[in-house]
Formats: sequence, structure tokens, C-alpha cells
Amino acid sequence: MKLSLNWLNDYVSTNGITPKELADKLLNIGFEVEEIIDTGKGLENIVTGKILEIKKHPDADKLHICSVDVGKETLTIVTGAKNINAGDIVPVACDGAVLPNNKVIKSAPLRGVMSYGMMCSGKELGVDNSVIEGAEVDGILILPHNTKVGRDIKEVLRFNDVIFDISVTANRPDCQSVYGMAREVAALLGRKLKPLDLKYDSMPCEKSPTIKIADKACGKYTCRIIKDVKIKQSPQWMRDRLRSVGIRPINNVVDITNYVLTEVGQPLHAFDLSFVSENGVIVRKAQNGEKITALNCEEYTLSNDMLVISDKVKPLAIAGIMGGEFSGINNKTDCVLLESAKFAKGVIRAASRKLGLRSDSSARYEKGVDSWSVDIGRERALALFDRLKAGKVTDGFAEASDGKESTKVIKVTAGKISALLGIKIKQDKIIKILQSLDFSVEPRGGELIIEVPPFREDIDNYTDICEEIIRFYGYDNIDSAFMPTAKITAGGRDIRLTNISVLKSLITACGAYEISTFSFIGKRACDKLHVDSNSVLRRHIEILNPLGEEYSVMRTQMASGMLSAAAYNISKKNKNFRLFEVGKVYIPKELPITELPVEKDALCMAFAGEKEDFYTVKSVVSEIFRKYGICPQKTEYSQVEYYHPGISADYDYNDKRICTFGKIHPLVAKDFDLPQNIYLCEMDISLFISHEVPQIKFEPLSKYQTVERDLAVIVKEDVPVGEVLRALKNADKLCVNAELFDIYKGEQIERGYKSVALSFELSAKDRTLNDEEITGAVNNILNALETEFGAKLRY
Repeated sequence: MKLSLNWLNDYVSTNGITPKELADKLLNIGFEVEEIIDTGKGLENIVTGKILEIKKHPDADKLHICSVDVGKETLTIVTGAKNINAGDIVPVACDGAVLPNNKVIKSAPLRGVMSYGMMCSGKELGVDNSVIEGAEVDGILILPHNTKVGRDIKEVLRFNDVIFDISVTANRPDCQSVYGMAREVAALLGRKLKPLDLKYDSMPCEKSPTIKIADKACGKYTCRIIKDVKIKQSPQWMRDRLRSVGIRPINNVVDITNYVLTEVGQPLHAFDLSFVSENGVIVRKAQNGEKITALNCEEYTLSNDMLVISDKVKPLAIAGIMGGEFSGINNKTDCVLLESAKFAKGVIRAASRKLGLRSDSSARYEKGVDSWSVDIGRERALALFDRLKAGKVTDGFAEASDGKESTKVIKVTAGKISALLGIKIKQDKIIKILQSLDFSVEPRGGELIIEVPPFREDIDNYTDICEEIIRFYGYDNIDSAFMPTAKITAGGRDIRLTNISVLKSLITACGAYEISTFSFIGKRACDKLHVDSNSVLRRHIEILNPLGEEYSVMRTQMASGMLSAAAYNISKKNKNFRLFEVGKVYIPKELPITELPVEKDALCMAFAGEKEDFYTVKSVVSEIFRKYGICPQKTEYSQVEYYHPGISADYDYNDKRICTFGKIHPLVAKDFDLPQNIYLCEMDISLFISHEVPQIKFEPLSKYQTVERDLAVIVKEDVPVGEVLRALKNADKLCVNAELFDIYKGEQIERGYKSVALSFELSAKDRTLNDEEITGAVNNILNALETEFGAKLRY
């Protein structure tokens, strides 16, 4: 979240502390400051100046020579601006100034006349009319005539703030606001926290609003009627505050709701009361197919798992996310119904993601809003309406809740806290820290009776209390020591981890980069892969609390994640790469699951680029098999749906499929927005990764002459040559090597068949082979090929 230092100082003084020191202190209590932004950065050495005299340039018709009083001196400045006159107050960039666009201003001659600076436009200063009127004119920015000469332009433009970009953890929604952070800073610096101004006057209302909560996802709903509303621009101080934290000012009513959202952390919504029938509001589930046009002018179709605010006739808003277009504030609005409510964060988060619609309000509700903020936020907004004279607050008020609000009480001893933290902290110190954080603490009978403040819904038990204490007592006060029962043990890796490390090194040496994807995928992942409806890959284990629809089930394959990563790289113009991932896939034995699923170690690789093809992938697969001593028993064309049927292969090992690789199917490539030349490999490494890597044993070469023979056999066209070579090598123990040297298809070969020409070597270690042994080996080979493939010798 963005935090303005000036805004923070409204509630707690940070005098004597530099922004860097404050950022370091915040880090010590659990708030990382990711960036410190000086709003005046890039506006150095720019001051206000008064034009005393304007003369024509002697050598240039379009240039003028100006004498400009900048307080300490009078500068001569040459300019081509047409909208200036003597007596105007303008911003002047003196010699050495650096503008926000990194342009450096130096004194230099212009057509023979020295110019000692530059008068600036609003665009050159990086401002618009929302900062100062006249900033968007075509020419020099003319400042108000009562502006003092020689003032730093940062003061004139009110760019004298420091913005902290703070990372607030999800369990601290109470700190997603200026006042929440002020509370922490006050405790951190030991300074007083100033109260919010909640004072306002109210007038009678003829008819109060009514509220009906029809769904338990709304814990509390309040609303107040404001009459005689005058829509106008917010005062400059409010616009500056909103702009400093990245919110665009709109009008006084909308700005008040955004101001309170930032200051207190409570989302508010202002309805035009003329669009609310009978002043009645209903909080209910949406109907399936119900439509609403939101304030962003987009129409959304709702479902019955979403919450809406409606009247008796129509929906007025998507609860906690965005209001409806026709109930929003416009220039004719004269009566407002101000909403302040608490909704279940899970319902808001799910609806926001399902609709693809996010807002500042939904971002707050997703983290959780407490009942304290509902009341304080509403009262603060009403005080601002009164202060800005934006409307007259009435006593037309309504409130409804689920009645579950209660004060949490935790009982614990100082000794128990010290035991958990491992250091001794005095009871007085514990009480002082907790009281500084608005906890009510009463020592009673050796115990501390702690009442948790209503805005700290994250506090559940004494361990949370311990965390609060150590944050402010100081983590550096914890002594590093072994637990009493701890023992030093020798570390090491088992066979599986060692083999995985070796595998990763091997693939990296082949030019691939390791990636890591989620073990969760979406239910539609198999649709994009065109997986058969009866495939085991569709037997997903569903996640009870998924991050989103795209991460709702455990993965049964790694291909979808790998192809998504490949598509992302290609979209970023990285078109040549090799990627790999080693991870697990989760195959349930039955659904719904009654026991833990089978977890298989798997490898997935993706190759992309002009130089990649089926054989480059095969070479890496072969290198892996060689390293782990694996010899595939069977090779055949892959039948996996997301591989190209003619440019892919399956390898079997121990009667199980160990590897599938090849080009991805064109339809799958289209669904993943990928080009056609993407090659994929999936390997079930669980079949060998937990075994010892076999040691390579070298044997002496035979001293006896090797016999070489060639033969050509005719087999069916769909018989893989690799299978023929495997069968040839296994046909006789004298065969020591075999390779393909020709494939022929033509007129002399029957249609549907091919001629495969093979060369092989016969050898024995202890003798020279005679003709009878050679003939017998050749016959064994021919018989094996005929038996397994129906091969016929080609004459």
C-alpha cells in the first residue's frame, strides 16, 4: 500500500526521524518498505521567477530575451514562448537543474545571446490541471500573481511529501490504511496517537432507510441518508492527498469515500437515493443470469454465488466490488445513501475473480474488514461531508448485523509467553507493549486478562499475543541456541535426491534451463491438450481452497504447465530455448479419494527454435537413458493425443511406458498460442530415479576378426526401424552391433511395405567365427525378424 508521510503525521508525529530510519524501524516490526518515493524528485534547482522585461531577439524573429527576477538574482533567459507578459510569475529552471524527464538545463548561447536558464511549462514539470490550474496550456505555466518570487517550485506545487510503498501481509488488514499504520508507528516510536475527527451536525429526516440482510455472507450493513448534496470539486488538500497515493480525484462525494478507504481502510459506497426504490436496501445472493451494468460501463452476468445490493426492483451494486452505473453519483445527485458494510472476504474474492473485476474496495474486502472499521469509517465520512459542506447529514440511519460481534479475551501468564519466546520478558514490559497497541490488559491472580481490540481479528490465541510482543520487544533480543532436545545430525542426500541432482545437471549441460511451475492446474488443462474424456489424466484431485479456477486441481501431467511456460516465453520474443522441469504428478487410485494418491517423479522438457526437431529431443532422451543404464524394450509411434501422430514416439521399459516425446499436435499448438515447431518430452523417472546409477564397465575389444554382413528385409510400412534393430541385436549372442543404412519404397516393393537395409557385425571374444557359426547367426536373425514383424528377405 502507498502511505503518505504528511498524511501519517496528521495522526502521529515522526519529527526527528528520517524516512529511511522510519522504513528500517517498520521492517523490524514486520512491514517491509519496498520503495521510498520523494514526490519532489526531479524538480531540483527550479524556483519561481517574475518576468521584469521582454525584448525581441536581435537575430531571431521568434525568440525573445527576458529579464527574470528569481529572488537572489536577475537572470537573462531566451525563450520562444508566446503566452508570457511582463509581470508574470513563472517556474524557472536555473543552471544545473534536472527536469522529471531527466533533461539537464545548462546555460548556453541562443543565436548569440547567453541564456541562463529556462522557463518551464506544466508538461515539462510533469504536472496537469489537477495539480495547478493552467498546467495544461500550450506554453509556459503562469503561476498565481500572489506567488512569492524565489520560492522552491516543490513548495508551490506541494510536492513536499514522501510516499512509502509498504508490503502489508495478508493477516494484517487493519494496517491497510493510514490510521492503521499510524497506530503501529505510534507504538513503535512511543508517541501519542491522535484521534480521528468524527464530529458533525445532523438534521432530521422524514423517512429513514430500511435494510434486509438475506444472506449470511454479509456480517454487518449500515447506511445513512445525506441531503442537499452539492457535487463539486474537492478542496486542493484532499485532491493532493488522494493523488499522492495513486487515486484520481473525481468529485467531492466520490473523493470522500476514497479518502476514508485510504485513511481508515473501510470501503464505502454512495448511492444516488433517487434510484433506490422506497429507501430500502436488500443484501442478497444474485440470481443465476442476473445482469448489472457497473460504474465502468461494462455489463456483467452474475451467478448465485455472488452477493448483490439491491432494492425491491433491481440490483444496485455488486457487493464489495463495484456499484451499478445507474445508481452512481452524477452532477444532478442531491440526496445520497451512504453505505458502510462488512462482507465475507471469501465471497468477495471468488466473485471478483470470476467476473474478472477488481477495485480498491474488493482489494480491501478480500483481506478482511472488521466491524470497528464499518462504524468508524462511516462516521469519518459523515464528518468530512459536514466539514466540506458537501451535503447535510441526517439522522436517517439504519443498521443490520448477524449479531456475532463479541470481544475476544485471552488469558495467559508472563511465564508462558517467555517460555514460548525462549527469553525472559518482564510482565510490566509485556503490559506496556500491548497497551500501546490498544489491547486492554489486566493482571489478575498471576494471569494477564487481555481484551483484543475489535480491529485485530487476526488475534486468536496466546501465540498471536507472543508475536505482537516480540515484534516490538525486538527479534534481535532472541538468543540463538539449540532447543533442549535438539541433536546434531549429519546431513546427506538419499539415492533419489542424488539422482535428481545428477539428472538436472545432465539436462542443463544439454543446453536447457530449469523452470518451476505450480503443482496445481485448471480443470480445463486437459481440454486444451485434447485429452480423451476417459483418460486417467482427467482423474483430478480437487483443491478445497484453490487460488483460482486455473489452480483448482492437482496436476496429473506436466505438459500443460510446460506449454504455458513456453507460450509465455514466446510472447516475450524469446523464440529459441530449451526448458525442463522435474516434479511430481498426482494420480488418484479412485475418486473421491479414500487414500493418498500415487505420486510419480516426472520430467518434462520443451524445445523451441529453428534448429530443434524430433532428433534433437531424441538425442537428449538417449543421453539420459545412457547415463542411467536404461535400454528401452519397445519403441512405437505415440498415441498420446497432444503429440503429432507421425512425429512422436513412445519408449517402453520393464513393460511400462517410460517416455513420450515428439512434436506437439497442431491443434494443441493453436490452443496454447504456440508456433508449430515446439517439441515436448515427458518421462516417468520414478521407474529408475530411486535406484543406484549403474557403473559403466569397460571390456577389452575382441582380438579376433569381426564379421560384417548386410541384409535387406521387407516389412510393413508402419514398423519402426528401431524395433527391427532391437530385435536383430537380441536374435543372437554373436551380434555385437547393428545399424540402418537404407530404406527403400518404390515400384519394386509392394504398396504398404518398405525395404529396410541393415548392416550388422558378428564377433566372439575367444575365437574366430567359422562359416557354420556365421550362417547360424544370420538364420537366427532372419527367423527372429520374420517371427516378430513378418519380415521377408529381399533378394
